[in-house]
Amino acid sequence: MECSKNRLISFASACMKACRMSRLKLFSSRFSKKTYTQRQHASVLMVMKRLRLRYRGVTELLEVVPGIRKVFELKSIPHYTTLQKFFRRCSGHVLTLLLAQTARMSGFSGVIAIDATGFSSNTASRYYSMFRYRNEPGVWSGSYIRNSAAVDLESQAVVSFVCRNNHSHESLDFDMVMKKASRTSDVTMVIADRGYDYERVHRFARDVMKAGTLIPLTRRKRKRIHGRYRKMMNEDFDWETYAKRSRIEGVFSVIKRKFGDTMYSRSWKMQRKEMTLLCATYNVYRYVVSCFIVIEDFYKTL
Repeated sequence: MECSKNRLISFASACMKACRMSRLKLFSSRFSKKTYTQRQHASVLMVMKRLRLRYRGVTELLEVVPGIRKVFELKSIPHYTTLQKFFRRCSGHVLTLLLAQTARMSGFSGVIAIDATGFSSNTASRYYSMFRYRNEPGVWSGSYIRNSAAVDLESQAVVSFVCRNNHSHESLDFDMVMKKASRTSDVTMVIADRGYDYERVHRFARDVMKAGTLIPLTRRKRKRIHGRYRKMMNEDFDWETYAKRSRIEGVFSVIKRKFGDTMYSRSWKMQRKEMTLLCATYNVYRYVVSCFIVIEDFYKTL
């Protein structure tokens, strides 16, 4: 990453580094105009997410900030429709590889926490929403996106996620999230809250993934506990290690405060791609911030 005192320039440099390391092809087709590379497009989109801009806004930013153009090696400013068309034709698999590479930049500890959070897919103002829908129960059933994510507790990077737009239970996504996480890192421990207190969750993590689990039991009136692994949780539970699970709540808080909690895409396919781009942007942001923290601590007066 280019050493710069400006965090935005360092963020742009880290975006290009992630695109190169993810082996993103320069051009999508041999018949491409070859005016801009896919790495330049992806990096510009991550800067757009970082600054909470839209397509027109990020092109206007490139016009007035020569430092970012230099990092991206842009000889001209792309039209905003060029960025929009790239994002529409870019496959979700390519963005998933980019997400995995951004997670590798910060390293892995093997201790994974999993939880779910919601993002709005409705861009109406809060006042209008309260006035229009406060007396209509159930009207928001399809206006949000639930993101079940796995976060490395040491680097606090998003390793994998699964999106849904319905009210199904969050534990149903456990298997898929963990399968995706195992492709990126070696998982040794899985920490989750009481919403994942099911014997099948323990069996999948311990028997299939060969990883330990740390999930507190749900408090029920009956005294009998079913399941071998659930009984193990009741007999010996490491509450000190479980306390680290709160870091995933901090990750969700940072994502929503820094990058927003609304998905602006309209179709479900584009919303999933936007969520992948959002998580990759957060990982790069986290990597840059951690680098600045190390540098500032090094030069701190003792």
